[in-house]
Amino acid sequence: MLQSLKTEINLSNKQSDAIRLLEDDHTTEVLYGGGAGSGKSILGSWWILKGCLAHEGTRWVIGRSKLKTLKETTLKSLFEVMKIAGLTTDYYKYNQTSGTIQFLNGSEILLKDLFAYPSDPDFDELGSLEITGAFIDEASQITKKAKDILKSRIRYKLDEYNLIPKMLLTCNPTRNFLYADYYKPYIEGNLPDNKAFVQALLDDNPYITPHYKNNLLGLDKTSKELS
Repeated sequence: MLQSLKTEINLSNKQSDAIRLLEDDHTTEVLYGGGAGSGKSILGSWWILKGCLAHEGTRWVIGRSKLKTLKETTLKSLFEVMKIAGLTTDYYKYNQTSGTIQFLNGSEILLKDLFAYPSDPDFDELGSLEITGAFIDEASQITKKAKDILKSRIRYKLDEYNLIPKMLLTCNPTRNFLYADYYKPYIEGNLPDNKAFVQALLDDNPYITPHYKNNLLGLDKTSKELS
């Protein structure tokens, strides 16, 4: 069955740049985005899916500020990517209650709520995790602490597959820790070698429909940044 799966899908040049960084041997953190409609969720879904299928028995996280929003948005992009790749439900099972996707090769995707709840300020819920890699969608909506704690859990089967810890963060324009840790150093030319920023805007995505583009262009600045 796996022989019939696509090993590549149509990606924009910026998405392809991000994939190369996510598959190199030294970049550990990639921030992608800067504009609505740049294919952020598709990129993250494809990278996570490739990791699951290439390395059996591995464990990956897709996180967002709220699990409900993740299931309504990012998860749908993941299922869309699976369909494009030719992956049917014969090869994976989605448990809506536990928020997990199990593959026949033993790999799994965990869907995680990364909101900073007052009842769990230290993100103890993430404490027992051991994962292979992580994708945080709309990272502008989470705290730096959530990101750092999740990154500290990336250690599962890395040595077995000769991998290094990798985290993908996506965003629209923001002034939170992403600006200070990635965008500002990138603009100033002193971003650490293990970090990368791929700026991707609406017009960088040749696969966006003209209807979606026209709708976005009709929004005010604040609404565009939330799209």
